[in-house]
Amino acid sequence: MVAINLIDYPRWPSLARESILNVPADIRNVKVNIDGRVIDYSGEVDSVVITGMGGSGVVGDIVSDLCWFWDCKVPIIVSKNMRLPRRLSKPLVIAISYSGNTAETIMSANEALSRGYPIIGVTTGGKLSTILSNKGVPVVLVPKASAPRYGLPSLLYPTLIILERFGIASVANELESGISGMERALKAIDEAERLAGELLNAIPIIWVGESRRGVGIRFKNDLNENAKYFAIVSIIPEGAHNDIAAVTTKQVGLRHIAIMGPNDYEGRYLETLLDVVSSFGAKPLVVKLEGSTPLESEMYGVTFLGITTLVLAHLLNVEPISTLPIDRLKEELDKRKLFPV
Repeated sequence: MVAINLIDYPRWPSLARESILNVPADIRNVKVNIDGRVIDYSGEVDSVVITGMGGSGVVGDIVSDLCWFWDCKVPIIVSKNMRLPRRLSKPLVIAISYSGNTAETIMSANEALSRGYPIIGVTTGGKLSTILSNKGVPVVLVPKASAPRYGLPSLLYPTLIILERFGIASVANELESGISGMERALKAIDEAERLAGELLNAIPIIWVGESRRGVGIRFKNDLNENAKYFAIVSIIPEGAHNDIAAVTTKQVGLRHIAIMGPNDYEGRYLETLLDVVSSFGAKPLVVKLEGSTPLESEMYGVTFLGITTLVLAHLLNVEPISTLPIDRLKEELDKRKLFPV
């Protein structure tokens, strides 16, 4: 075992537990008057829009995964944009920005306010916190980490509590199992090292079922940001109708990897697809998500695969925290005044 800096991953269980304490117990009693329009948080909602970008936006993907297994009462809409979807009736908007300064998320939050939707901010502070707090809108302040992606539990767990408070999903009995999934992954460093070695000097092709889309996207994002690695995600069953056709050409440097969870309804479909991929000469790797509940296996997956990308960054002698191109793009967008925030 090589010495790997796991950055904030060992803190994930404590980040999860600490962050849920910051969700106001009386959040359903909030009633605010904005520009003469009353926004009442006690009313029924017919959808939940989770808006955010990057390491914050993946929270929506994970919640969407979980609702394939949980009995979520309303649709979960994941919005990674500077605008909200047009045709919404009675949504609850959860605006997630780790820094609180994500321009796209602030624009979406302002649009929610202008439309009179109940909105809750989840952030460490920044402009989002100031804008919402000044209007009397609930803001859940969460603990800080080294970068947004390393603070995932502190963004996800308050979001789950909010869903519980609004009667969208019953999550309380799974919260500790999710933490168990993180803890289990933290003990699987040897497996992460083996997987990272398999991915070294290759372009990962990630095959994942629709119900684990969030795990696949998070893995790709961590490969991008931690290891500075390009990767491709193919979502099943859609990817079985297009991406799979490319396996007939033997392209050098590709490494197929499948993510499979217990009780995934696409499991046999994905197994069959991998058999076909193998018949064309590929040798897919399989990562099995461990856990007895949907949240446990989901958190095991994002933790284990995130640690794998840190190992890969180590093997490549890449500094994992910095994301210079992202920072430069934000600076250029700011200079060109593309975001009126």
